[in-house]
Amino acid sequence: MATDVLVVATEASNDGLARAATEAIGAGARLAGALGGELWVLAPAGVAASEAAELGAGRVYTYAPGAEVLSTVTEAAQLSSSRIIVVNRGAIGLDVAARLAARLSGGCVLGVTDVIVQGDDIEAIAAIYGGAARAQFRFVNAGPRVISLAPGAGEPPARQQGRTTEVVHIEAAGDARVRVMEPAKAAEGPRLEDAAVVVSGGRGLRDGENYGLIRELAGALGGMPGASRAIVDDGWAKPAEQVGLTGKIVTPDVYFAAGISGASQHMAGCSNARAIVAINTDATAPIFRYAHFGIVGDCLELLPELIRVAKERAASG
Repeated sequence: MATDVLVVATEASNDGLARAATEAIGAGARLAGALGGELWVLAPAGVAASEAAELGAGRVYTYAPGAEVLSTVTEAAQLSSSRIIVVNRGAIGLDVAARLAARLSGGCVLGVTDVIVQGDDIEAIAAIYGGAARAQFRFVNAGPRVISLAPGAGEPPARQQGRTTEVVHIEAAGDARVRVMEPAKAAEGPRLEDAAVVVSGGRGLRDGENYGLIRELAGALGGMPGASRAIVDDGWAKPAEQVGLTGKIVTPDVYFAAGISGASQHMAGCSNARAIVAINTDATAPIFRYAHFGIVGDCLELLPELIRVAKERAASG
């Protein structure tokens, strides 16, 4: 039996869909293909909806900015009769996913890193205990399966320029008790979550001035600086640079961890990086259990050398 998939792609701006949304569409497309079903996408009207069509949606449900999202998503789920609903990560997704499942008498798993297809059904894999372990979840009721993805859990599909599809606009009656009076101003410049290279520092830097080495190496590699919660609390780095369970979740191609022990709360924010390079004086530090490449040594001695080599490589083209 074919099983259709609805992707809730709410993370968008005037420029189009955010990566979190395109990753969700990619994951939804993979599931729809494996289950022999159709791919439906809910997205804000305008550029984001057009992009969803170019990314392969069989039908796009749209809603106007300012619409009450939960009611809109609920109506899209009912109109599409989708048994599997993939919600992009982000503030709206986290707010909507569990409540949507409750409304539809379904099940919900947040922070999903992988999905296993079992016949015409799915099982979800997600991190637990702050990223220290992973669990496989089976849905036991008959309602829709609602999953919210972890960063990097999906790969954005290839874009087919100019592709169009059926569009259905939804004007759901809102019943929210909380309404947005004024949107917060979006941060300007590149986002840590989107960086291909992240260089993070921890207390092994020994003082705040040495965090400058982290910034310098990140700049030389064309990446962005990150930090452990400990040095953010100490004022060495900005809160926006914090990586971890209570900070940013990053999935770069390369993650450098300099002077970071590797506590589970920190690793929950970076363990899905394609490659982790760790520098620590303690050979038994937990970070080495996650690292693909490890150096036992003083990061204050190694960072200047890495900066020198990175700058030489950049200068030579």
